Amino acid sequence: MKKAWVNSLTISIALSLLSLFIYTEDSRLFHLLELKAYDLKVASRGLRTISNQVVIVAIDELSLREQGRWPWPRSKLAQLLDKLVEHNAAVVGIDIFFPEKDPYVPFDFLRDAFKNIDTSKMTQQELVSWLEQVSDSDSRFAESLLQSDRSVLSYYVYQDRSQADRTVEELNQNHLDQLEFSQYSVVQRFDQENPVTIHPIFGVGMSIPKLMDGANSAGFVTYSPEIDGVVRRVPAVVNHGDYQFPPFGLQVLQQATRLPLSIAIAPFGIDRVKLGETEIPTTGVGELLVNYYGPKNTFQHISATDVLNDKVPANSLQGKIVLLGATAASAFDLRTTPYESLYPGVEVHANLIENIIQQDFLSRPPWIQLVDICVILISGFMLGLIGLYFRALATFFLLGAGISSYLLTDYYLFVEKGLWLNSVYPVFTQLFVYTGITLHRFVFEEKEKRFIKGAFSQYLAPTVVDQVVKNPKLLKLGGERKVLTAFFSDVAGFSTISEALTPEQLTSLLNEYLTEMTDIIMGYEGTVDKFEGDAIIAFFGAPIPFEDHARRACLASLDMQERLAEMRAVWKEQGRHELTMRIGLNTGPMVVGNMGSKSRMDYTMMGDSVNLAARLEGVNKQYGTHTMISQFTYEVVKDAVEVRELDRIRVMGKAEPVIIYELLGKKNKLSDSMKTILPLFNEGIGCYKTREWKKGIDCFENVLTIDESDGPSNTYLLRCRDFLKHPPPSDWDGVYSMTSK
Repeated sequence: MKKAWVNSLTISIALSLLSLFIYTEDSRLFHLLELKAYDLKVASRGLRTISNQVVIVAIDELSLREQGRWPWPRSKLAQLLDKLVEHNAAVVGIDIFFPEKDPYVPFDFLRDAFKNIDTSKMTQQELVSWLEQVSDSDSRFAESLLQSDRSVLSYYVYQDRSQADRTVEELNQNHLDQLEFSQYSVVQRFDQENPVTIHPIFGVGMSIPKLMDGANSAGFVTYSPEIDGVVRRVPAVVNHGDYQFPPFGLQVLQQATRLPLSIAIAPFGIDRVKLGETEIPTTGVGELLVNYYGPKNTFQHISATDVLNDKVPANSLQGKIVLLGATAASAFDLRTTPYESLYPGVEVHANLIENIIQQDFLSRPPWIQLVDICVILISGFMLGLIGLYFRALATFFLLGAGISSYLLTDYYLFVEKGLWLNSVYPVFTQLFVYTGITLHRFVFEEKEKRFIKGAFSQYLAPTVVDQVVKNPKLLKLGGERKVLTAFFSDVAGFSTISEALTPEQLTSLLNEYLTEMTDIIMGYEGTVDKFEGDAIIAFFGAPIPFEDHARRACLASLDMQERLAEMRAVWKEQGRHELTMRIGLNTGPMVVGNMGSKSRMDYTMMGDSVNLAARLEGVNKQYGTHTMISQFTYEVVKDAVEVRELDRIRVMGKAEPVIIYELLGKKNKLSDSMKTILPLFNEGIGCYKTREWKKGIDCFENVLTIDESDGPSNTYLLRCRDFLKHPPPSDWDGVYSMTSK
């Protein structure tokens, strides 16, 4: 026992420490799995409630159809901004770049200008200067930005020096001057001894200076990169030297509220970010987690063309935070988020703004990492202790309970408290430790079971060996009494067929037949007892018990006959012998279990109910039928199948008669011909029982005019004709006694 303690605990501790090492190394695979687990938690919350204070004015497909292709002339954007100001929007955040001068000439403005001025007296130079002034849509847009006194532009930042060197002009004093009023309002630094650099930038992509000068402020729209390309977080700050710049969403909200944006930088990184008195939590590396409220279009979208055409209700934008951005696919501002892969970039900023309005944050503070480490170590150690007192299966269920409890707690903290715990590593640790302990048991603690398997697998069936390994007491002989359904089948005329075939041909044909039939039995969870030449012996209801074993046996028989008919068609085309099968089914009490000698056993069945099923298979020959069931089976399955009553018979060795039925098909699945035959056949059976031989003959002859191969009708026609000439005794009870098996 002491050795078991040492081994199990040593393994659990060692594997827990190894899992912790993988955690600290931040494996790319596990990191990606954790991100997907995060996405699953985000998306599983569904659509969440928003404040309706943020409205997106979208340059969507409708806007492009009505207003023309993108990009639009700046004069049209100026007109759009003027309309938003008329609606008294609190702030207008413009998630669009204007890095070059507008190449479009605003012909509408030119036309109106020509109407208001006489150009005939202008010199050529004066006319050119006037045209340049009138057609300068950038100035028109800059004037609208300035007059609005509520606009926030966006810009892109480059955090990779090599990328900045290749694609954009490196950040210089001119850029910093333009961004002078786009910094954090208050910056507190507690890192004077060792200044901390958080998200440094080396270049920017901004709108032209004329537009930047007209806007109230600007914010960057760069996201923190993820290995799978999903947008989950935004840097809370980017910096260049002493300059600290906030993201676009924070800048828009600052302009809407006119509250100061402040940041405190400690030696370990960002200590806090605040808008007025509202503290905004960040991750350990200074990032804001975007707490999404739902899939795209969760926020109110108003088409830009509706604003331009005055189709927006008067008060719908009053006092609202308006974000202007492109959502049309052709505008290429689509992002991948935890909800979907084609998510408008402008709506990402809307989610971030809504997080701050509702103070509804997701966070992963630095102390969460300590929680992850404790969970990894403690869960692995506890599983090692559990493995000492419980067997593998019980430990597995406790493992499942432990994992489920942790994941439910993790989900609760995520949804209700906004805390992002690691989902993957603790679960991996528990699975890792469980696997290690189970392998240890297999190698060092399961010697007895391996001995039994090695000793008996040479002469016991694999299924029996598995049962013996689980319970060695099964080596004793014996069985148990159960109500089951016995199945017997045989190939009609197989002896004649076998004489006409070579051994190789016979083996091929028989194997093909037995394989197809056995697969169907196994598909209904029946147990194949044995093969005796062409005969199949099986039963339903053991070792796996189920209440509908009779129904399964009947449905399996119908499927087998149907499949065999398909095989006969193929064999006929191939010029091979065709096989016909007879089946007998009976339901009743029988003994099932391991039977035989101490050195050789079979899992089999025996009893009178088994014998009756075997007799019924042979009785098919007397009636020209293919599948026969007893009254005991019929009573159980009468609501699931279609049958016709054949007779009351007395089989050899039995005094009590039994009613037999032909199995015709599944419930309500009779063929049209059988629907016509059944009333005539049943009428003939009634006449037979009342000794009305001539009427019975008429009924059965009528059946045979419909189907001359109907076996039961041929049988009864001969009986009626025989009884017409040689009537049975007066005490005849209608029971037909079988004279052979």
